[in-house]
Amino acid sequence: MEQASMPEKMDVSVVFPVKNRASYVRKAVSVAYKAEGVKEVIIVDGGSTDGTIREALKAKAKTIIQSKLVYPGKGVAMRDGAYYASGDIVVFLDVDIKNMAPSFVEKLAEPIMRKEAEFVKGCFEREAGRVTELVAKPLLKIFYPELANFRQPLSGEIAGLRKTFYEVEFEEGWGVDVGLLIDMHRLGRPVTEIDIGFKDHEMKPLPHLTDMAHQVADAILKRAVEDGRIDRRAAEARLRAIVERV
Repeated sequence: MEQASMPEKMDVSVVFPVKNRASYVRKAVSVAYKAEGVKEVIIVDGGSTDGTIREALKAKAKTIIQSKLVYPGKGVAMRDGAYYASGDIVVFLDVDIKNMAPSFVEKLAEPIMRKEAEFVKGCFEREAGRVTELVAKPLLKIFYPELANFRQPLSGEIAGLRKTFYEVEFEEGWGVDVGLLIDMHRLGRPVTEIDIGFKDHEMKPLPHLTDMAHQVADAILKRAVEDGRIDRRAAEARLRAIVERV
């Protein structure tokens, strides 16, 4: 019987993309530092006005300002975080997870340390959101069926080898999470999904869902066009239909 490989000792950088999350930052940074293997925690701020940067500095996080202040700029923040990270593994997490725990970081990093994957998506015990069910999953099933088994393709809980993030495109906005999943797959990197347990996190308000749906669909369809899985005109028509439905 083949034994599971022992985890390799690798340094971990934890990156939190943030904007106006002062009340969450200090706890999130403190918890992240308690995770095994973490050498640094990076806060990438997207133009906060509520003291988020001050709280991040108090928590001893490496703190940088997003290189391009756009909204939504999550992808810009993630790209910047990967650039400034020095760990072998980069873990991305939402800063406003109410039940943040060191195990979130450790579970995401473990498959990489065991050389079972180079890119990991976290899934969790919560009903998937509207954009996931109505946009991301149906489009992946059609155009990237090899990724259709991912329970939460839009999860912001992500880990990857730092060097692999230099080889992919970071969508600027909400399309970044699914875009990275597809790009890592296209590069032939081993990808997997791991259950990190219960996640207590507020869902996005309804006014944001249309923009999110558009950007997620655009990220998937753009790559499907590039890969010859749909022509551009058909992709544009499908994009319009999706946004109208959400």
